[in-house]
Amino acid sequence: MVAEKNAAFGESWMAMAAQAALANQALAASFFRSFLSAATGKKPSAAASAKQLHKAALGVLGKGLAPVHRKAVANAKRLSRTKLR
Repeated sequence: MVAEKNAAFGESWMAMAAQAALANQALAASFFRSFLSAATGKKPSAAASAKQLHKAALGVLGKGLAPVHRKAVANAKRLSRTKLR
C-alpha cells in the first residue's frame, strides 16, 4: 500500500506541474491581450482575470487529486471483494 501511495503522489505532482504550465501559458497570453487592449483604450476586466485565475487554480488542484482518487477507488473496490471472517 505504501508503494501505491508513493506512486499516486508522484503522478499527482507530475499532473499538477503539467497543468500549472498550461495555465501559466494561458494566463500570460491573457495578460498580454489585456495589455494590448489597454493600449488601444479599452478597459481590461478585473472580474474576467479573477475568474480565469480561479479556474486555473481549480484545474491544477483537480489534476492533482485525480491520481489519488483513482488509487483510492481502486483500493476500495479491491477491499470490498475481500470476505470478512
